[in-house]
Amino acid sequence: MIFLNVELFGSKHIIGLIAVIIFSIILSLILDKRRKLSDYSVLIIFLITFYLLEIFKIGYIMYPSSTYPLYQLPLHLCSTPLYLYPLIVFFYKSNFVQRYVMPTAFSVVLLAGILALAIPTNIIGSQETWFPLKDNILPIISFVYHGLMIFSAIFLLKQRIYRFDTKDIFNVMVLSLAFTIVVMFVNDVLDKDFMLLNKGTGSPLAFILEQSKPLYIISMILSFTLLIFLVFQITSLFIKKDVKNPAVQKIKS
Repeated sequence: MIFLNVELFGSKHIIGLIAVIIFSIILSLILDKRRKLSDYSVLIIFLITFYLLEIFKIGYIMYPSSTYPLYQLPLHLCSTPLYLYPLIVFFYKSNFVQRYVMPTAFSVVLLAGILALAIPTNIIGSQETWFPLKDNILPIISFVYHGLMIFSAIFLLKQRIYRFDTKDIFNVMVLSLAFTIVVMFVNDVLDKDFMLLNKGTGSPLAFILEQSKPLYIISMILSFTLLIFLVFQITSLFIKKDVKNPAVQKIKS
């Protein structure tokens, strides 16, 4: 785990965010001008890229000890693309993917990416600047990974691969709670802190652990539910605005 030793929204943090924004704009421009590359092909690229970044990260951590770090098991909230995108790519037309996986790939992946970059407690590293780059390999991988999470979620919505429906929030919570139960079980068995649900490492609600662990877990789940609700409400407002905008309607027609 990489702990925050630099200023939140300090120069390193802001430069990292700017780099992610520039990366997203360039990628968006490239995809907007594509001719032969289908949306489905882009989803495959997302899948491959997520896995490549994860492999690079694990490989870098394991070198030179060749020991797999158990705390890096893909059971963090930001690991969800590693499970969701194979389902999307290989079972795209299935009812389960359309009803549960797609809305989760939009809302949870978007929320997790935003939270990680807004509060990069465990990903920004210990160096105060981005140079030398060799001392920031893991933060660079993490910022690119989480930036791609946000970009891929917006891509699903923008291209209407995911057909937004506010009622989908219930399906998202069902799938998210199922994942949470698995994570809590693994935390208990391995004494790890996946999804910050055991030791609260880097969690803004960690102070509740001093009072009660069950209360902390409930608070985390309720906070997550509230944030997912906000994602759906804000998205709904944007979509309604687009629908009412004649210029947008003309472009989409």
